[in-house]
Amino acid sequence: MPGTCWLVRAGFSGRCAWALDDEALLLTPEGHPPEAYPVRELQGVGGDEYTVGLVVDSQTVALSRLGADGSTLRERLARLWLPARTQALRLAGSGDGAPFAGAVTAGGATFPFRALLFDDVLVFATPGRDVQPLFLALLADVAHDRPAYRVTATGWDGAATVFSKLAGQTDAFAAALADRRAGLAAEAAAALASHLPALPLGGRAALSAAWPPGRMMELSELERVAPGFTRALASSWLAMLPRKAQGETLLAWATAGKVFLGYSRSAADQVPAQAPAEDAPEAPPASSDEAEGAEASGPGDPTAPLWLLAGRDDGWLLECLSLADHATYRFAAGEQVPGLVSQLLCAPQFSRTALYQPLEELVGDQAEFAPAARDLPFLGALRARFTGRMIHTSVAAWKRALDSPFPRA
Repeated sequence: MPGTCWLVRAGFSGRCAWALDDEALLLTPEGHPPEAYPVRELQGVGGDEYTVGLVVDSQTVALSRLGADGSTLRERLARLWLPARTQALRLAGSGDGAPFAGAVTAGGATFPFRALLFDDVLVFATPGRDVQPLFLALLADVAHDRPAYRVTATGWDGAATVFSKLAGQTDAFAAALADRRAGLAAEAAAALASHLPALPLGGRAALSAAWPPGRMMELSELERVAPGFTRALASSWLAMLPRKAQGETLLAWATAGKVFLGYSRSAADQVPAQAPAEDAPEAPPASSDEAEGAEASGPGDPTAPLWLLAGRDDGWLLECLSLADHATYRFAAGEQVPGLVSQLLCAPQFSRTALYQPLEELVGDQAEFAPAARDLPFLGALRARFTGRMIHTSVAAWKRALDSPFPRA
């Protein structure tokens, strides 16, 4: 699909030839060599009937004087971009990704949107802005206003996102959201029945609605929703996990009101088969107390991995209690951290590498993690607060590291 246009970007304004295939937009400014813009790396696609606006490396690239090709180019580029960008940011969830389009209102502003609805996340984009995830586990309610042809998704934090003008798809959109949220509740019920059998049935039922996979909840809130939760956790789920000792230590270490628990849907994307274990001991224990506190071997339980976030005034520690090859992650203090960690656990293709690896090292085999690490707001905010890892060589050595001061982010 080739054509000509007037191109305005940093350092150039003039005539330009363009060509688009399924992978990239090729621009050849007059008097300059061709420039390839991979579709998956674009940070936004916008424009109108006669223009196309792109966001590349946070800079605007504008194509105008497109003639009759303008609307066709923008439409095709937008259709290619949404699924490609979703994959690049590792936001493609399970399921086929049902397409929807309409208007979205959030923060008092309304924009057109395109979306893909997966089993666990709605990924949508508005003109000129990058794709945004709306994780279904973080929705407290979805209300369908049939007379107004409007669907309102409200988060546990009270923030509302309103979808409208769905061109006859309002009922289908509302039903699809309800169906997928019910699926998450069913997954939660199965996980709780398996891992918390000591918790009464009524408590598990209440938790399955309030504590879907991915949502971090404070321990006292979990106890309020399901009385007896703390006791059941200690006697069943926590008791069977490879990081039981660390979990018990962190529960005692944290300030009251700063203990959060959550579990993710699967460990498949968190522990790629080719990835080395983070916590492989580098040397034998150096003393008898370390030998006595040596870590248990084995991969742990990959089904519904349980995560513990423990905080004090100077920072937060995030521990995967279910899997033996994860380090402990340290973050600077901040009230936003539990919410950011919730989004991290909800992310369909959560990767530890994208959490802690410096951007300049995300190259070669790890280049696939760079777009998410660079461009996902919640991941960027967590990376900015990340202060280091505590590697598990032995329980005794880990406890000594626990008492060390928090480094600065």
